[in-house]
Amino acid sequence: MKKLLLLGFIAILGFGCSQEGWKVDDSGLTVFPENPSDQSVQAIRLTPFGEEIIKVSATAADAFSNEESLVALPLEKAVDFDVTEDGGILILSTAKLAAKVSQITGEVQFFDMDGNLILQEKANGGKAIKPMEVDGVKGYEVRQVWESHDDEGLYGLGQHQAHDYNYKGKNEELFQYNTKVSVPVILSTRNYGILWDNYSLTRWGDPRPYGR
Repeated sequence: MKKLLLLGFIAILGFGCSQEGWKVDDSGLTVFPENPSDQSVQAIRLTPFGEEIIKVSATAADAFSNEESLVALPLEKAVDFDVTEDGGILILSTAKLAAKVSQITGEVQFFDMDGNLILQEKANGGKAIKPMEVDGVKGYEVRQVWESHDDEGLYGLGQHQAHDYNYKGKNEELFQYNTKVSVPVILSTRNYGILWDNYSLTRWGDPRPYGR
């Protein structure tokens, strides 16, 4: 069965930092990393949407947005989970999946219940949130990087015109245009998936625009 890890930057909660640097409520875990690789990151939120689905949110603001996602369905009911602490690592566990978050850097890793690593964020640079402004409207430029195995195949992203099927090591721009239909979902041959909960122009692979 595919393990779908929901990744986005929208959640349902406002916050104030706890003395421990993290807090738990009925729907998930919020971590306030001590020294994130991107100092703009104020908090990281893990919300189980199912036993094999965990939504990861990060914010540079003083509260998470409460706007309803246009991509992911809302959480219908709370999922049973446990949170434990082990040497500076917080572990959120469902019946079939465990997500580990560093209290220092905020880096996230996912494991099956046998302790096998499924997916991990790139060390010292997995998340980046950069303030920006366009036509007087303020927002953020967001980057997310995950480690990928050399023998891994990555499939999805919708319908594009570059004749690529496996997007491992490839570049693609996600936007809607003519026969180009972008779907921000990736499935891996290593038995996991990622949904990028973001509606803005997204570059898969190299984030730089195409040069001339």
